[in-house]
Amino acid sequence: MRIAVLGDLHSCFDAVDAADLDAAGLDLVCFVGDLGDPLHRDTLDVARRISKLRTRALVLPGNHDGTTPLGVLAEATGLGRFRPGAGGRSLRRIDRLREALGPVALAGYSLHPIPGAGVTVVAARPHAMDPRWLSFPQAIEARFGIRSLEESAARLCALVDRAQGDLLFLAHNGPAGLGKGPRDPFTFYARRDLGDPDLAAAVHHARATGRRVLALVAGHLHHRSSDRDWSVRRDGICYVNAARVPRWFRSAAGPVRHHVELTVSDGVASVREILLPSPGARW
Repeated sequence: MRIAVLGDLHSCFDAVDAADLDAAGLDLVCFVGDLGDPLHRDTLDVARRISKLRTRALVLPGNHDGTTPLGVLAEATGLGRFRPGAGGRSLRRIDRLREALGPVALAGYSLHPIPGAGVTVVAARPHAMDPRWLSFPQAIEARFGIRSLEESAARLCALVDRAQGDLLFLAHNGPAGLGKGPRDPFTFYARRDLGDPDLAAAVHHARATGRRVLALVAGHLHHRSSDRDWSVRRDGICYVNAARVPRWFRSAAGPVRHHVELTVSDGVASVREILLPSPGARW
């Protein structure tokens, strides 16, 4: 089984990317979120480009999807829960995003079996941003009935119990507990572990109940591959931070487009970076 994982796009996705992915013979394409630029100016345009994929795909919305720059700032300062009407406005934006994606599933607190593979994708909390609190709480409560990180952990553990076969977690942010050093996959450079505790609780629950977790793929914490250990293996689980930003860049061989490919063989997941020639990309 081969799965392409695309980190935070931030506008770097076009028809060439879609054609490359469709030509690769993949079983699934996973997007970990943050489709548009930091000012959210082209989120829906990027979603419409993703909708053209012929390969099955999942999009897990990030903190820049279905939100606004002001909303992200409010969440970063802890003031987000005091913005009247923010939840309703976010839901309307999320619904427009879902419509723009067309046949591509907008994932979140959901299960996505891969037919014939004996694997289920467990889609984690959408719009994850900061492990200190439930980000964008009005929208999360309105759409999913969840009001705290503890309730989020319980919902994810319930999903694990319902899932069939081996598990692959898809998230925007990674789990807590993978380290707080500058090279760890989900840490801030001030040496603070920025992983999500509810996601870590779900992985722990899966292992404690005898489930095999093949991999966890996420993004959010930007890197340039060489400045972070973007893939680590702990307790047999392959953890991946796919957020190489920007994913279109100039390499020694010329302009390239980046994604990672997860391969599952005999119950073991492995990952590698894919760099494809990049004609016509904006620089």
